[in-house]
Amino acid sequence: MTADFTVTKFSWRKVAEKVSEVAGKPYSANYVREVASGYRTNHQLTIVLQNLGIVKKEVA
Repeated sequence: MTADFTVTKFSWRKVAEKVSEVAGKPYSANYVREVASGYRTNHQLTIVLQNLGIVKKEVA
């Protein structure tokens, strides 16, 4: 069996730092992850996450 998978890991803490920098308001890594996954809604953060390439437009 050939396992030809690509795994990308990134730090939600680093994503939260960048989002907080762009948004001008501090956000926790857990909150940013929940917005990115669609569990929570925050339209401002969704736009920032889309611009960073973290979340797809379908989630928005």
